[in-house]
Amino acid sequence: MRTRPLPLVLTYAAAAVVLVVYLAPLALILLNSVKTSDEASTFSFALPENWMFSNYTTVLNDPGISRALVNSVIIAAGVTVGTIFICSFAAYIIARRTDWFSRGVYAYLLVGLIAPFSVIPAIRVLQLLGLGNTHLGIILVDIASQIPFTTLLLVGFIRQIPRELDEAALIDGAGRFTIFLRIIFPLMRPVTLTVLVLVVTFAWNEFQNVLFLAGSDVWTLPMTIFNFQSLHSFDYALVSANLVVTALPMVVVFLVAQRYIMSGIMSGAVKS
Repeated sequence: MRTRPLPLVLTYAAAAVVLVVYLAPLALILLNSVKTSDEASTFSFALPENWMFSNYTTVLNDPGISRALVNSVIIAAGVTVGTIFICSFAAYIIARRTDWFSRGVYAYLLVGLIAPFSVIPAIRVLQLLGLGNTHLGIILVDIASQIPFTTLLLVGFIRQIPRELDEAALIDGAGRFTIFLRIIFPLMRPVTLTVLVLVVTFAWNEFQNVLFLAGSDVWTLPMTIFNFQSLHSFDYALVSANLVVTALPMVVVFLVAQRYIMSGIMSGAVKS
């Protein structure tokens, strides 16, 4: 009988540990979402005595949830479309130009990957623009936070597209914007799908910007956990049901688009 080599056994063991670490909190949330409030407050993995699927009805019937769902869709759609449009065209310019300005912008974006987000200046800027506590204000801030990583990812992909395509189109009289829209952008489909999934997930789950930059009228689904807060505690059964409802759309997105995510990241990470 052949025995498995030790490194392979250790790999499987490490994978099992990681799986448990990730699945245990998910299992706890799912179980708590169908328990009574008293049972959920114990945070145990025991099965509920009475399966309270009515928790989901309570959550979905909450007016705050409906409003937050609309806000989440508006903000996620705006951030995704804006980020893809701005970053893809910016990446095309950076990838095709070789002057000092392009290199400087590229270096500036690298710094942006590690620069911390500052809440106070963002609040002040939105106030000056009259965009405080608005969907557009949150969308612009979220787009700004996604520009460095997304643009650099797209630059890596565009640099692999032959420049001869641009030169042939220029000879035919096409402008840079036309070349980008009709030739380059269609070729960016794999990495664009990856960016779409990553950005829409970020915008859907984003908590900090909404917490500090928006009022309850603009709250998204992650903020609605406060809907089930009493004076001194949370109703953890309803909070868990709320978390499941919030996460479910993104789980579906990942299941549908998972094969594009890593392929797009790897293709964008390859240097020309």
